[in-house]
Amino acid sequence: MTARGWRARVRRWRVTRLGARVSQLVPGFVIVVLVSFLFAGAVQAEEALSPEALEIANQLNCPVCQGQSVRDSNSELARQMRQLIQQKLDAGESREEILQYFVDRYGVSVLREPPRQGYFWVLWWGPVVGLVGGILLLVLYFRRRDAAASGVEEPVAPEELRRVEQLLEPEGRVR
Repeated sequence: MTARGWRARVRRWRVTRLGARVSQLVPGFVIVVLVSFLFAGAVQAEEALSPEALEIANQLNCPVCQGQSVRDSNSELARQMRQLIQQKLDAGESREEILQYFVDRYGVSVLREPPRQGYFWVLWWGPVVGLVGGILLLVLYFRRRDAAASGVEEPVAPEELRRVEQLLEPEGRVR
């Protein structure tokens, strides 16, 4: 067999082997794509919420997920809460009634923005008071430091001056 014939056989073997692999992978790939489209359609069909329901859901913390709103959370409880919000809106309840329902059920911590009443005023004004207090402390500190560094000399009492001179005389000279 010549070198040219041998190379042609190797090429045919590679092509047929690659073709067999591709023909095995294509049906699996098609199935994966179809299944992903089915699940994507199910997720989009589930979340048919009004803009007002989404806005209310954005005002509530998810009890399961830390730091996420009910609107953004993917937990099962958040999904149920979104559906309940939509049902209550469809029943004619107001935004305040829906929020109060969730506060009664989960406590004030379910609200993303705490109410501005009672003890919660400390939460709203505490950082402002702390910032103003810190600025005042810095101003006082810098004023005292500048006063000490300004070089204002206090007069020395004559008795103190004589005492220092007496201490320096035994050396024979004043430094």
